[in-house]
This record gives sequence, C-alpha cells and structure tokens, in this order.
Amino acid sequence: MSNNSKKVINLLSSILLYSILAIIGLIIIMFIAYFIDQKIAQSKGETRSPLFGAYVIISDSMVPTINVRDAVVTMRVDHSKLKVNDIITFISKDIETQGTPITHRIVGIVYEDSETKSKVLGYRTKGDHNNTQDFALIRPEEVLGKVYLRIPLLGYLQLFLTTPIGWMLVIVLPCLLIIGNDVLKIGKTIKEKE
Repeated sequence: MSNNSKKVINLLSSILLYSILAIIGLIIIMFIAYFIDQKIAQSKGETRSPLFGAYVIISDSMVPTINVRDAVVTMRVDHSKLKVNDIITFISKDIETQGTPITHRIVGIVYEDSETKSKVLGYRTKGDHNNTQDFALIRPEEVLGKVYLRIPLLGYLQLFLTTPIGWMLVIVLPCLLIIGNDVLKIGKTIKEKE
C-alpha cells in the first residue's frame, strides 16, 4: 500500500471517527438537556412535551417543503409564540393515524376571544401537499414542537441502518478500519523501536 493510500485512509478514518464522536456528543448533550428539563417539570408537577424531538417523515403531505424520508428536528415552544405558517409536529387525532406524530403547517389559530386574541384554543393545520385542512383542531398541549431543522434524506440512512448489511457497512466496517489503522500504527512504532 502506497503512502498516499495510507494518508487517504488515515484522513477518512479520522473524519469518520470525529464525525461519530461529534454526533454522539450532540446526542449526549440533547439527552442531558431533555433529562434536566423533565426533572424540572416533574418537580413542578407539570407534564410537557420533550424539549427536543426528531422525526422521520413517512408521508408526502408536506412535499415540496419536507419530502418523504427527510428528518425534522423540533423544539418545544411556548404556544403563544406560534403563528400562522409555522410548521409544527403534533399528535394526530385522526382515526387512521391516531397517536402518531404528524408534521404540518399552521394555517389558522382559533382564540377564545378573536378580538383580543387572549387564549389559544387550538391550531388549524394542513399539509402543504394536501388539498384540505386537517379535520381536527390541534390543542396547544398536543403540539410536540416547532420544526427548526430539516435534514434531507436522513430517513433513508435510518432505514438502511436497520438492515444487517447497512449496520455492517456504516457501523462495523468503519470501526474495523479505524482499529486496523491503529494496529498498523502500533506495529510500525514497534518496528521502528527495534
């Protein structure tokens, strides 16, 4: 193996390792924030949606804004700050999809008093690709969060990782390459010392 090939493999393995570490670090930070937030809510006797959420879109209801197999990252938001055109994820009340997280756009807000806009009773939602609004009015406590980030095609990676070959190619093989590279480095160091 030439020096250039070794350098490329070292570079790729380093990039992969640091990428994996960055993702793991981000997940740990989000988990800690989630845990602290839930403990605070529990101590106050409150029930609230998670601080962060990540969902893979499985229908075409939001095309072209959000495509099938895109992932969205949501963050809990004070319902008084939500406005028309915000994209939210909420728990579905439709018969076919009841209990499933749905991501749609707010197309209207229903207030207790429409003149003073004093108290939000619910949100009218609609998928960008759908011809009609969603049937059910979404109450503020049913909103899981506002969409802040869309990650294109990430759902395909999730789907691929659930297969044995995907797991091998994306997780096991890179780990073996990194370990193999380290073993070669150790072997080279031992030979140089002799």
